[in-house]
Amino acid sequence: MTEPSTEPITEPVALPPLLERPSFLVHRINALMMRACNPYFQQWGVDLVMSRMMVVILEEGPIPAGRIVEVMALPQSTISHQIKRLEKLGYVKREQGKEDSRMVIASLTAKGRKVATKANHLSRQVRDRLMEAIGEDDYDTVRLALMRADDALRSFQPSSG
Repeated sequence: MTEPSTEPITEPVALPPLLERPSFLVHRINALMMRACNPYFQQWGVDLVMSRMMVVILEEGPIPAGRIVEVMALPQSTISHQIKRLEKLGYVKREQGKEDSRMVIASLTAKGRKVATKANHLSRQVRDRLMEAIGEDDYDTVRLALMRADDALRSFQPSSG
């Protein structure tokens, strides 16, 4: 006969209701932001991802597609497809890398710069609204906590079951 274990039995910590989980709140905030911004995106012929990509290019200048993949945390195939769509719209120009012809460098056209500037202004309005809601004292705390969450999820691999 085996002896009973003396280790305490630990129950898994109960999850808070879905509406209170940070992962769901991030989803919901993104969905609400898209709802508010989609009329502008439709006017420009882009979606949220394309808008964000153009702002990245606006901020960083001509940029390798691999860097956009890194910043956006999306698959290479998605970014390649979106760059091609932006090029068809006349917002982005694609060029081969000078040192490595396999590399694609994306840069904004004059038309793309105008739309990216408008998208960046829209992003500022969203940021300002969040700042009002969160409050100036807590804004940096929330931003830094989200940056830590971003770092934590970069290498996250959920276990099965």
